[in-house]
Amino acid sequence: MKTAAARFNALLTARTTVLDKARAASRLTIPGLVPESGQNEHFTPTQPYQSVGAHGVRSLSSRLFMTLFPTNIPFFRLTLDASVAEGLMTDPNFDKNAADATMAQYAQSASSILEDRLMRPVIAEALKHLVIAGNVLLWIPTKGAPRIYRLDQYVLKRNSVGQPISIVVQEKVYPSTLSAEVRALCNVTWEPGKAEDPIDIFTVVEKEGEQHKHWQEINNVRVPGSEGSAPIEQSGWLALRWLAVPGSDYGRSHVTEYGADLMSLEDANEAMLKFATVAARVTFLVDPNSSLQTSELAASQSGDYLYGKRDDVSTLQLDKSQDFSVIRTVAENIEARVNTAFLIQQFRNAERVTAEEVRLASEELENTLGGTYSVLSAELQYAIASRLLYIAASERMIPKLPNGIKPKVLTGLAALGAAAEVNRVRMWANDAIGIFGQQAFAAAVDVPALLNKLGVEHGVTDLKTLLKSPEQMAQEQQQAAMAQTAQAAAPGFVDAAMKAATDDPQQGTE
Repeated sequence: MKTAAARFNALLTARTTVLDKARAASRLTIPGLVPESGQNEHFTPTQPYQSVGAHGVRSLSSRLFMTLFPTNIPFFRLTLDASVAEGLMTDPNFDKNAADATMAQYAQSASSILEDRLMRPVIAEALKHLVIAGNVLLWIPTKGAPRIYRLDQYVLKRNSVGQPISIVVQEKVYPSTLSAEVRALCNVTWEPGKAEDPIDIFTVVEKEGEQHKHWQEINNVRVPGSEGSAPIEQSGWLALRWLAVPGSDYGRSHVTEYGADLMSLEDANEAMLKFATVAARVTFLVDPNSSLQTSELAASQSGDYLYGKRDDVSTLQLDKSQDFSVIRTVAENIEARVNTAFLIQQFRNAERVTAEEVRLASEELENTLGGTYSVLSAELQYAIASRLLYIAASERMIPKLPNGIKPKVLTGLAALGAAAEVNRVRMWANDAIGIFGQQAFAAAVDVPALLNKLGVEHGVTDLKTLLKSPEQMAQEQQQAAMAQTAQAAAPGFVDAAMKAATDDPQQGTE
């Protein structure tokens, strides 16, 4: 059986090209995010001549984060399989609305782990790595906070359908952070009080059947107590990609796709900055036949009087303003394309920009990420949702869910479909009301079911408390009918009482 170090070295060559592209993309956007070979915390990376790339990465990653994992609402809900739902619908005691409300509470409980474990900052950082490097490894343990591994810290191998079958992580630890038992078993020496060098620790993740098993090794010795396993669908090891490349173990980044524009913008900004540096230099020319002396001119103070003519002194000019305008126009056009690629909104230059224009521009930009959403929905959102449900069930926050209940992502790509479904329902209702009238529509439609559908598609929680139960609605209808009957009978009762009083004037006088 190969050691962890041998596994890592065997897969190292396949990562070389991908890592080089990731480092080049990092140099154009956020230097140091994917460090160079041999770089440590004391290394100062060279800064680019423009910040458009860094601004674009931060804007796109932040927008993705708020779209995929919005605050205060769960990013997924639980649904029943079609076969299971069909079998339950035949049961007269089955209440689908109550089942949906209960599953929504389970999803809410599992989603709360995002906040309790401080997962949001880690996921936000992982999205930056996806935009720049196209690959990142996310580890979500059952206990404690999650962490990410950069592309230069791990290697992996996938099967034909894109599932990771082997992941090897390399990281550095100080011997003093290890327990005495681990140091003794793994042949690690440590002398207190002396300077220590970090050592390599490898983490291996292997697919065995339908399980992901992992363990750690130091000096080719397995670390005791480091073993663990979980079903693949609930595994905490998430090898994320920005765009999946068929037949490749690694993904392609967003920055790499627009690298030509970023490199051209870098060159254009460098040329403009150097031009501005030369143009900012002030040099005076003095007529050699003038009575003015350069020493007198240089030593003169503001308000001094000197003998000479106005034309004796002139300023050296570049006369390159027209050439400068050409490169500036090119840079502005490239910057506009980069802003569009990174979903940085640019509205028309006008005093008033309507809200409808902002909405349409936002929808257009969101729709351009449909392909990216499809990958992130499967490898990030669905995987995190499954992992959160696994953790919640293991900690008894929710009961263990049967096989017929699966998570369904509500944000990202699903949000685009949900918004389209809501618009279709709204247009259908408006057309029906316009043709048949509001009363006929309300009489023909199951209003509670329609409200429940709209609430589910909008991701509204606690529908069970917002919508009235059938029993409550029946009771209110019965009370309203009784009140209406009593109100209708009241005039007749009054007339009868008045007639009785008229027929017997002595009634009630004794």
